[in-house]
Amino acid sequence: MALKKNILKKYIIAQDDDDEIGKGKHALTTDKTGKFWGNAGAGGIFYAEDTKRFLLPFRSEYVNEPHTWGVWGGAIDKGENPEEAVKREIREEAKYTGKYKLIPLYVFQKGDFKYHNFLIILPSEFKPSLDWETEKSGWFALDKFPTPLHFGLKALMPSLVKKMETI
Repeated sequence: MALKKNILKKYIIAQDDDDEIGKGKHALTTDKTGKFWGNAGAGGIFYAEDTKRFLLPFRSEYVNEPHTWGVWGGAIDKGENPEEAVKREIREEAKYTGKYKLIPLYVFQKGDFKYHNFLIILPSEFKPSLDWETEKSGWFALDKFPTPLHFGLKALMPSLVKKMETI
């Protein structure tokens, strides 16, 4: 329980004491109009069972909320459900094609926009092949996540910590 409180304090409170999720300097903006890309998105965070570490992407300067650590994901395409979208994003953004298990974690909602977050459980770590959206990536223990975190990953942290207590 103490580890859980320390993780949440480190990544949510200490990072932006004066900021609430979706307000302040981490306001929800994805383009100059302040709208999201599409009506819904889906993404995930990789977890390697062998090392107990998570793979995080560091967002490039070419995307919204640049130079923050986030999750792998993007917009849900027409005709896709959230699970299909995250599977596509796993292939597109990290070029991962191995075996994995998806577990729904958290749905972020702002107005009509929803972003579905999944835990992507893998047997072992891999080296992702990055595209223009991701400057770099790294494998990290839950209590050693780098900063700054993307506002979406900050919002996801309580659900991730709670889920990891059962895995």
